[in-house]
Formats: sequence, structure tokens, C-alpha cells
Amino acid sequence: MRRSWPTFDADSRAVSETLGYILVFSIIVTTIATATVFGFTGLEDRQAAEQVTNVERAFDVLADNFADISRYEDPSRATEIRLADGTISMGDPVTITVGQWDTGSEQFVDGNTQNVTFRPLVFEGDGGEVVYESGVVFRASRSGSIARSPLPFVVGTETAVVPVTATATSSSTTGVGGDQTVQVVGERRATTQPLENRTISADGETLAVRVDSPRADGWARQFREEEYPILNESDSTVTAELSVTNDGRVRLPVTNINIRFD
Repeated sequence: MRRSWPTFDADSRAVSETLGYILVFSIIVTTIATATVFGFTGLEDRQAAEQVTNVERAFDVLADNFADISRYEDPSRATEIRLADGTISMGDPVTITVGQWDTGSEQFVDGNTQNVTFRPLVFEGDGGEVVYESGVVFRASRSGSIARSPLPFVVGTETAVVPVTATATSSSTTGVGGDQTVQVVGERRATTQPLENRTISADGETLAVRVDSPRADGWARQFREEEYPILNESDSTVTAELSVTNDGRVRLPVTNINIRFD
């Protein structure tokens, strides 16, 4: 009786196991490579964003310290800020103007305005910017800016107060950078012009405030958030109405603060 033996070419299990091993190994390698590339990129982005968030918290403290200088006439206040490979410096000039607004021409009435120009404090990092601009802290990026604190303005029925914290550098050092902790010191500087000279009466006209700033979009958003009527707006300028009576007035108190980096 003849016995039949199975042939090797009729059995494909060894070939299937080899192909399966190769496919599984390829999937594992591809998954690890993808997770490494995109995972580390996302982790770095998240780390950069968190670093900017920490700076934003420090700017909130700085804003409170500068408010104390303005409110209580403290001679100086210092705030520590961890830069985390970013830079902190004085930014491009910003101008705040108050006065009588001609709704027809959409311009201020000549001779009935007061303004002050200053340089804001700007932190720049991989995750974006944080800016202290006359009492308001902004978070900014290429897509725009948003205010992270309320406006310091006070508007009543008869009087509007638009306080300005006019920051400037007090030395030849306009900024510092690197992975270090810097102490931002604000020192009160005497104001030469009395408040009486920074007061504008409505005299039957509309009173308004205009901000000329690289973060005009952030100012505009905050004006709308706090229900200030927008009178005029562009990429670099926004004007809002100060809703006081036609016989009211607007005041522009200024606190001059010199900044140095220790």
C-alpha cells in the first residue's frame, strides 16, 4: 500500500506568517515614527504656549504693580518675569487721544483734544506676544490680538476718566532676552502738565477716545465687549464714544513710569 506524503509547495502557511510579520513590523515602525515627529512637534508647541501663558500671569502682576504706582503714588515697584528664551523690550509708540468728535467728518475738532504717546512693554516668544499697554494686558499673535484685562476707563453721566500709564525706558538698555529671570522695575516720574490742562469739555459735542496702536483690533474687541460705541476703525486705529452728556467732560490723567531691566 502506497503512502502519500504532503508536498511543501502545497502549504503556504510559512509564507503567510512571514508576510504578516513584515506588515505588522512596518505598521509599528510607521506608528512610532509618526508619533515621534508629530508628537514632539505638538509637545514643543504646547510648551511654547504654556511659557507665554506664564509670562501673561507675570504681566498681570506687573499691571497691578503699575496700578499701585498710579493709584497710591508709590515711588517704584518691581516684577520678576521668567523669559524662557523670549525677549522683553519696549515696543513701537502708542498714542491715546481724547477730545470732541465731529461725527460728520469723523475727525476730532481742531484745538479740542489732548493726547499722550508712550512705548508699551512687549514680550516676544515662540508662542506669541504678551503686551502691557497703558493698564491693559494683551495676548497677540500674527492673527491678531485680544485684551486679557478690562479697560481702566471710568465713564459716568457727566465725566469720563481715561487714565494713561505712559511707560518709557529709563536707560540705554531697551530690552533683554534669553533663558533668564529678569526684574522689571517701574519708577514713577513726575508729571509736568496738571490735570486741568488735560480736561476737555463737550460743549455740545460728542466726546471720544482714540487709540493708535499695533493692537487696535484688540482695543476694538474690548471696546465692543464693554459696550463702547465704535465711531471709527482701521488696522492701526480705533475710536470709541465716551457716552457722557453734551455738557460733560473727559479727563486724561497721566502716570509716567520709567522702566529698567535688572
